[in-house]
Amino acid sequence: MPIQKQIVVLANSVKHDPGRCIAGREVMLGDARHQVGGWIRPVSQIGEGELLPRHFILEDQSAPEFLDIVQLHVEEPDKDKSQPENWLVSDGLPWKKLGQLDPKEISGLVEHPQDLWLQPDVKSDRTTKEYIAANPPSQSLYLLHLNEAEITYFRQKFRLRFNYKMVNYDLAITDPQIKKVSGGDCSASLNNTIACISLAPSFPNRYDGNEYHYKLVATVIRYE
Repeated sequence: MPIQKQIVVLANSVKHDPGRCIAGREVMLGDARHQVGGWIRPVSQIGEGELLPRHFILEDQSAPEFLDIVQLHVEEPDKDKSQPENWLVSDGLPWKKLGQLDPKEISGLVEHPQDLWLQPDVKSDRTTKEYIAANPPSQSLYLLHLNEAEITYFRQKFRLRFNYKMVNYDLAITDPQIKKVSGGDCSASLNNTIACISLAPSFPNRYDGNEYHYKLVATVIRYE
């Protein structure tokens, strides 16, 4: 029996285009400020769990955008312990836009984790499959406020460099709107930025033979 959920969209990133990874915080609609709960990431049983357009296109044939409040249906929690927010999406039930969160409420959604899944003696942009299996994360998504960040372009991919709690990160960006954020340039310095950071499913590294959970930047928004 499908379960109805309402989320405020905080990430709609590319995952095997035209596939998407969409995630957000559960929302209880109210008359004034909305009550916001934990993260929900709807996933399919296709490929690596990516959502195809048929899963997420809204009734008006548009796609959900940042801060949209949407109603969707899921079947049951997924069993991937590396991404505890995952729910199996219901196929064939269209999503519905209910409204949009006031941008003034973003500050109340910002999180302050101790670190971003750091593993000793491993590069800060990844974590080994074995480490995550032994240390399942309480969540695999965080919404951060960054005072300073830099967009770069390396090996045909946009990346975000930033310092968080005395640790330097250089992470691949999967936000399809990143060219708008960078002003169309391949590099840009950002101040006062909102970023959604995601811990991806494990993926083999062709150079050393290990499997890693890479850390990705699913959303980059200039915060006014």
